[in-house]
Amino acid sequence: MGSSATAVIDRIVAMRTAATTIENADGASGDVREVIDSIRAAYHRDWTRQKLTFAREFLSRTWAGIPLPVLSVCGHGTQEIRYSAYLAYFLDGSKPHGLGTRYLDALLAFLRITGIDTYQAIVETEKWLGQIPGKSKPVSCYCDVVITCGDLVLFIENKIKSGESANPNSEASQLRRYDEAIRGNPLFANKELVRIFLTPGGRESSRSPNWRGVSYGDLIGVGIGVLRDGGLSTTARENLKRFLIDLSLGPLDRAEDEIQTMVELAQAATGSGAHFTDRLRFDQTVGRNSLLVNLLMEG
Repeated sequence: MGSSATAVIDRIVAMRTAATTIENADGASGDVREVIDSIRAAYHRDWTRQKLTFAREFLSRTWAGIPLPVLSVCGHGTQEIRYSAYLAYFLDGSKPHGLGTRYLDALLAFLRITGIDTYQAIVETEKWLGQIPGKSKPVSCYCDVVITCGDLVLFIENKIKSGESANPNSEASQLRRYDEAIRGNPLFANKELVRIFLTPGGRESSRSPNWRGVSYGDLIGVGIGVLRDGGLSTTARENLKRFLIDLSLGPLDRAEDEIQTMVELAQAATGSGAHFTDRLRFDQTVGRNSLLVNLLMEG
């Protein structure tokens, strides 16, 4: 079967009903059944050639378990304040995670910010930005993570499941309140200001154009880049992997049992006499958890 047949296979694999369609095709006409058998055989050939090695490697990487994702295991997978502190820890080069400033440097590179010396960066959580006038009393503003690198200040406001917080004493949205507080704080005068609105999907704020949308997937991608750059100690590598796996299991709402499901599907897909649906389900589950799979395959 040529490229046109491969295109047909790709379409079938992409369809959520593909497995059911093929498994229930016993009552189809002889010609239809012959086409289905031909497609299934081509799929198996392509899978063996292109994915069998990957599936076996996935099994070898996970057979002894995975780096323990502490927050997710402890049931704090969606508590913003814990993940904000967790993120700040790995962005702080003075902490004993073994990464130095590599993760912060990689994040700045992702943001296309260059020429910044991060060696003496100051990383603060729940940073007081200042006060703004309110209806009956001043409104204090606190940002989840604030990083000061010389003349650069990076603000990160983290929202895992909620939107911008309302305040009964102000009509302004949360990020607009922060903008006003930043403008009125002399600490931030004459600085380059970069504002990040961090959410699972990287959505932009509809009310404040000053804040750039960044996703948890972006943070994971930045970390995978650090892992692939090499030069990390075993401890640093392990610490970073635990952090990134936690990001993928917590804010991105991936359950740990997804990993076990992938392991079981990989075992079925690579076994003798593997069924079409075993391989199809493995492909679909891997696609649904691509960032997590990339992390696990880093070894």
